[in-house]
Amino acid sequence: MDDFRLDDNAVRELLERARTRAGDDGAAAALARAGAGSPLDAEDAAVLWYARAIATDTIVALARRARGARTKELDTFSPLYLTNTCDAACRMCGMRRDNTALVRETAELDVIEAQLVTLLGRGMRAVALLTGEYGAERRPWAMRYVNAALRAALRLGFDHVLLNVGSVGDDELPVLLADVERGADGALPAKLTMCTFQETYDRRTYGKFMGRDPQNPRSDYDRRLANFDRARRAGFRLANPGVLLGLCPDVAFEMIAAIRHVEHLRAAGMEVYLSVPRLRRIAGGGAGREVGDDDFARLVALLALALPDAKLVLTTREPRPIQRRLTALVGALSAGSSAVAPYTEDGARFPFAASQFEVLDQRPFEAVLEEHLDAGVTITNFRDARCH
Repeated sequence: MDDFRLDDNAVRELLERARTRAGDDGAAAALARAGAGSPLDAEDAAVLWYARAIATDTIVALARRARGARTKELDTFSPLYLTNTCDAACRMCGMRRDNTALVRETAELDVIEAQLVTLLGRGMRAVALLTGEYGAERRPWAMRYVNAALRAALRLGFDHVLLNVGSVGDDELPVLLADVERGADGALPAKLTMCTFQETYDRRTYGKFMGRDPQNPRSDYDRRLANFDRARRAGFRLANPGVLLGLCPDVAFEMIAAIRHVEHLRAAGMEVYLSVPRLRRIAGGGAGREVGDDDFARLVALLALALPDAKLVLTTREPRPIQRRLTALVGALSAGSSAVAPYTEDGARFPFAASQFEVLDQRPFEAVLEEHLDAGVTITNFRDARCH
């Protein structure tokens, strides 16, 4: 299967048709199809984005009803930052190489293993391993470093491990995955996920925030876009793309581009998690546009209606009221800190000056998840201490 390529012109033509349809009876027809339980196609999703006479709460209610029994089950995982060093220069990121306001930290492997043991002891059975992205000189170190952390997580018995380490080349994947057990068909463990956020699918916005310097490891839009296809060929069967809301002013473009990307990955046989986090405050300041609560809720609801087989990811970047409003629409709820090796026996550190971004809900992940357990939701990859 060919690598994913986004046809920008086709997306913009679809959006223009959707704007026109939103002004006539197209919105009512799209709403009726959603109400009948049929997945929305991308154009119908765009129509309902533009049809502001239809309240967001109406669309959220439709999405909640469409999810049905699936609202009773959530995946979870906690992020574990291994380091906050990075060679990239992304303007919106606290970890960018020129951010002198950020306190830099890198965890030794024994500290990483201790953090993994702490998470397991608190009932968390899924973890996302995160680093920055590196230039040619430091990439071999980064691949070996993450591989050691990955092998530790698998050896300790985590049910799901997500890798968020930037774009990985075909020649680097064997190093990243060295000594990871595979099935007879060459596939990696069932719950090993490659995470790569495009951040924005709009090329102009991408260049504005990620830069165009070829020495910047994040500047190559197309290389990043094809990362999941390289990962699939290396044996990954799970993918987690993502959009950072607040970079591109055209949220509808990001929505349709993300839908197209997920459709490609699903057609390639991958299970897909989709993240749509909102831009948050960083040490030293940042740049971007706020996406308001109503627009955010509308986007999540439309993605839930258009991509019923993808698991939308909601995190504690979002405040508690937004979690309450939208958890019924998503497939995964992630709670934790964006600082390096932050976890303690009963909570986490949230040092703003050493974190990639501000986390708004700083409750222990047990408190976040137990709120949903109390509502009758089953949470996979978390063993509630009250059950032991």
